[in-house]
Amino acid sequence: MKLVENLLSPMTKNRSDTQPIGENDRILMERIRQHKAALVNQRLDAHNADLVRTDVINSWLRSYNNGMDPYFYNYGPVLDKYAFQERQQKKDLLLKAADPYICQMEAMLTDAIILLSDEEGAMLRVIEGNDSLRRQNERFNLVPGSVWNESTVGTCAHCISLVQGTPMQICGPEHYFEKYEEISCSSAPILDVNYNLAGSLSVVTSTFSKQSAQSLGLVVSMAWAIQNQFQLALENELFNLTLQATDEALIVLNKNRVITKANLAAQQMFHHLTQNITGNRIERLLGEQPLINSVIESGQAVSDAGIIIEHLNQKLLIRSVQPLNDHAGNNFGCIITVKKMERFDRPIAAKSNRKSPETRFSFDDIKGSSPGMRKTIEIARKFARSDANILLQGESGTGKEMFAQAIHSYNCTDGPFVAVNCAAIPENLIESELFGYEGGAFTGAERQGRAGKLELANGGTLFLDEIADMPLQLQPVLLRALEERKIMRLGGTRYIPVNFRLIAATNQNLHELVERGQFRSDLYYRLKVLKIDIPPLRERASDIVELAQSFISSIANKQGFFPPNLSDQATLCLLNYHWPGNVRELENAMLYAINFCEDGVIQPRDLPEEIASGVDLTSLANKDSESDPGSNLSLKEIERIMIFQALEQTNHNITEAAALLGMSRSTLYRKIKGYNLLKN
Repeated sequence: MKLVENLLSPMTKNRSDTQPIGENDRILMERIRQHKAALVNQRLDAHNADLVRTDVINSWLRSYNNGMDPYFYNYGPVLDKYAFQERQQKKDLLLKAADPYICQMEAMLTDAIILLSDEEGAMLRVIEGNDSLRRQNERFNLVPGSVWNESTVGTCAHCISLVQGTPMQICGPEHYFEKYEEISCSSAPILDVNYNLAGSLSVVTSTFSKQSAQSLGLVVSMAWAIQNQFQLALENELFNLTLQATDEALIVLNKNRVITKANLAAQQMFHHLTQNITGNRIERLLGEQPLINSVIESGQAVSDAGIIIEHLNQKLLIRSVQPLNDHAGNNFGCIITVKKMERFDRPIAAKSNRKSPETRFSFDDIKGSSPGMRKTIEIARKFARSDANILLQGESGTGKEMFAQAIHSYNCTDGPFVAVNCAAIPENLIESELFGYEGGAFTGAERQGRAGKLELANGGTLFLDEIADMPLQLQPVLLRALEERKIMRLGGTRYIPVNFRLIAATNQNLHELVERGQFRSDLYYRLKVLKIDIPPLRERASDIVELAQSFISSIANKQGFFPPNLSDQATLCLLNYHWPGNVRELENAMLYAINFCEDGVIQPRDLPEEIASGVDLTSLANKDSESDPGSNLSLKEIERIMIFQALEQTNHNITEAAALLGMSRSTLYRKIKGYNLLKN
């Protein structure tokens, strides 16, 4: 944000609204005109202009480069009737937000012109305070629909606001065109919910004797008020659009079980009951449903609940009922996702909100923004494009199966994903588990036989976890199946063609096992056509907080309550623990902490003992940044990680990151520069 003195015109500083123009003002105006003339004649060095702000000089230069002559006024174009109506319709939400505040300003400012423009400078509202100002406007052809920006009318306050996205005050000769004489203007931008420029609000007076610092302050405060209302309206509209962006029926209830919102799919599902279901109690649609009542009363989410609507003789599946809680845990109702059921044999018991075992992970689900993890994900994405075998190598708990599913989802979304843990199957059963068997192949075999995992994976992906534990005598059989793309069931007499992508994973060093004769070299080289090493959590400390917060949010949502916050001391404990169990251990630690924490904040005492007890918070706070790289992280190193995470989480939005970290923007800027976190 620019300093206030850079936003105010030098002719309004240290003066009141009623102070008349004096000889000193005339001298100052003439000196500014001389600066502008020198600039136009290309004799002025912009850096040596002590009286004129840099923003104004840059605007003069842009106006000059647009081919404008400051002594010959350039009238801004005016949209035709239909184009203006279309522009007004496009800016309907902004106009509805602004009009009440413009009415207030009109009552307050009887000797000023109030302007509301869109982001391109098209005037949406032109409110003239009196007849004199109306006649003045006729000189400039400033009417609703006229387009005023730097390319059409040169330097003025709202044009600079549109270019820079900051408030601005311009007086008299600071304008590019001399025709503006003593006219002065204060302007402020208006932003949408994504901080895109949406328009500007301006107050214009016939002379700068009627402008002051308070004039700019009034415009800024009114622009912010309009912006808040505009953003609320946009968020409401975006929420409604989100409701419509699914084929499933979505219904929003308040605490009294009255429907406040419903998407088109819900309206169509219950159209036979009422033309508009909004405003009705949910019982009219679904009958008395204790399930919904329990969510509103307890705040605990549920999912996959089959219900019968007896009075309609209809069968529905409630995919989920999610409580609507604010940041303090206050409940405001719930949102219901409903789907018609083609088959319905009996009611399905409600269960807590959780992902089904069939859920496929994608690369977007893999958390971690550390350089090592980003590189690993990038390699995995590249490898996913081919059909070659992949070997995932990493310690237990690093997420090898998640990578395997992400690779499968990226390249083979229609085929099956079949996972086998080679260490979990008894040695005498693993062959039949992998290759299947014919009926009667051995004692206890099913009469009709059974397909093996390799056969079930046909057309998809076979994931062999803990491949190092596959028995040596079975390895050549697997190798032949991979080479010939066909298998034979135990007790069978025919080959069955198979075509799948193999992804193997291990937490051991297969190359060392090969050298010790504990793993076949030919199978090893067949498996490691493409090899991905997943780094352990202790080597990517900057991911710990991101993962912890993700687990906290996920676990809290599953358990149906508002996610607690991590205290700074608990964060220090997480960052200084060595995590032998990697990501899986971190997830379990967050589950443990969530169930022990109080008042919505996770403290060191809420963490598992081995994590909290290994950190001396007092001594850690006294460490300097030159600590041994092999020891626990220093306080400065931890601060750098937390700032990096905040920037990543907010997409490098400084304002949001500063609020998240609880520090000022200037402090955050200084620390970003000091820690070399500037975004390239």
